[in-house]
Amino acid sequence: MLNKISFRNNTPIRTPQTAKAKHSDYLPELRVDFNYRCGYCDSFDLRRNNDFEVDHYRPRRVLIQIAHNDYVNLVYSCKSCNRTKSGKWPSNNENILLVGNTGFVDPIDPLYSTHFCRYDNGEIDWESDLGKWMYNELGLYNTQHAILWFLEKLRNAIEEGKVLKNKFPNNPIVIAGQLALYELEEVYLNKLFNVPK
Repeated sequence: MLNKISFRNNTPIRTPQTAKAKHSDYLPELRVDFNYRCGYCDSFDLRRNNDFEVDHYRPRRVLIQIAHNDYVNLVYSCKSCNRTKSGKWPSNNENILLVGNTGFVDPIDPLYSTHFCRYDNGEIDWESDLGKWMYNELGLYNTQHAILWFLEKLRNAIEEGKVLKNKFPNNPIVIAGQLALYELEEVYLNKLFNVPK
């Protein structure tokens, strides 16, 4: 039986920034403000920070008052969420975020997390009608989100194992455990990138 765990541990923020020419120039600042995680699916940018992009929370196609490079409208996003979300905006008005149970909650809003949960196998699920809509429109059902969550947990275990290996360099149990973690990580990386065996 799967157990529910919190969707994310930290709510991202947007710190005030000096204006830049292009929205993509904010990538380093967004990466820090969003805790090195996709604002939408909470995937850690472990080993794939080059697969992260700057998303316009309100799509460029609806922007009238907000500049396309205004930091308050930008989200650190994995390519999957950014491309799946694309230009979707049910109201077609930059000032109207929600239309009934459709639309997107800004990922920096602490209420964003209340619309989702995660299971202890890494799968994401929805917790509200609005969450269900966002879940489908962002593709949060994709297996890659659970795999990335599991890879992050594996990477943490590997780092802890390195500490043990330094303390007990000749312990065969520690060495075997570390090797098993690396092998398991390779299996999940292959799943993520669909590498044939």
